[in-house]
Amino acid sequence: MHFRDNRFIKIIVLMIAVFTLAGCSGRLFTYKGDKVTQKNLMVLLKDGNQQWVWKTNELAITYQYQMSPETLKIDGTTELVGGFATGFRWITRLSVYLLFLDNQGIVIENDLIYSLGNRLATDTIPMVFERTIPIPVGARTISFAYEGVLDGDYDIWFSPSRK
Repeated sequence: MHFRDNRFIKIIVLMIAVFTLAGCSGRLFTYKGDKVTQKNLMVLLKDGNQQWVWKTNELAITYQYQMSPETLKIDGTTELVGGFATGFRWITRLSVYLLFLDNQGIVIENDLIYSLGNRLATDTIPMVFERTIPIPVGARTISFAYEGVLDGDYDIWFSPSRK
C-alpha cells in the first residue's frame, strides 16, 4: 500500500511539472481560429522597422518590430491606461499575446510575449517585453490579446471573437 501512495505522489508531481512548463511556453492557451473584427486593432505586417501603439480602454502596448522573411523581432512596453493606471495599486496577473492573422483577420498563431504571475505594483509600470518569433505561413497582420487581474479581483481582457 505504501508503494502505491508514493507512486501516486510522483505521478501528481510529474503532472504539475508538465502543466507548469506547458503554461510557461505560451502554447497551452490558443486563439487559433478566432477572428479579430476590429480593424483599428489589426496592424499590417511590413518589412523593415515599424513602430506602433496598440490600445484598448484598459491597456496600451507601445512596440516596435523588425521583420525579416522568417522572423519578427518585437520589443516594447505594456501599461495600464486611464483610470486603470490610477485606480488600481496591483496587477495580480497579466498575460499578453501577439496574434498572427491571415487576410480575413483569423488567428493562425499566437505567442505569449509577456506574462506576470505574481503581484506587481502599478507604479513599477511600464512592463517591458522583447521576443523574436517565427512568422507563420500566411500571416498578413498582427494584433494582440490579453487577460489579467487587477488588485486581486478585477478582471481585464481583450480577445478575438469565436467564429
